[in-house]
Amino acid sequence: MKRISIAFTISAALLGAACGSKKQDEGGGAAGKSVEAKAGPTKLPKLGLQLDVPGDVNVGDAIMGEGNSVQGSEVGSMQVEVFKDPQTIAQAKDDAAMYNPKNEKEETLPDGWVLTYENTGAAGTNYWVTVRRDIGGKTYKCWTTGSEPGQASAVAAACKSLRK
Repeated sequence: MKRISIAFTISAALLGAACGSKKQDEGGGAAGKSVEAKAGPTKLPKLGLQLDVPGDVNVGDAIMGEGNSVQGSEVGSMQVEVFKDPQTIAQAKDDAAMYNPKNEKEETLPDGWVLTYENTGAAGTNYWVTVRRDIGGKTYKCWTTGSEPGQASAVAAACKSLRK
């Protein structure tokens, strides 16, 4: 499953670069289509949530799971989805152990947690962000695996801003 997340990140980045975009409308765009949003509150139409993402972004349907993908120069490619089988921070750290994480950091939120770490592999250094948030009776996973530390920081901040 974790190998799928790497494939998702690469696929989403390529898909985001290849897709044309449309201006975000009141409904958040048609299902299956990417919409462009400006800096500030970005709507996630599949989830009925919003988050703060820096720069211009494209919002589309999640490649995997029930949710939305977000692509932009400041965040790279990230995904927000309903967490079907919510993990504790300890379980997330156990999953991360297979990647020999470095600089692992965890943060407790009032309604969840943030886990970030780095690993080095054949593709160079990867920066992992996984955030669990409990909002309105549902549990959400906001995450990315990217190649730039600044994008990982921007994703962590965006995920912490997730709200109705």
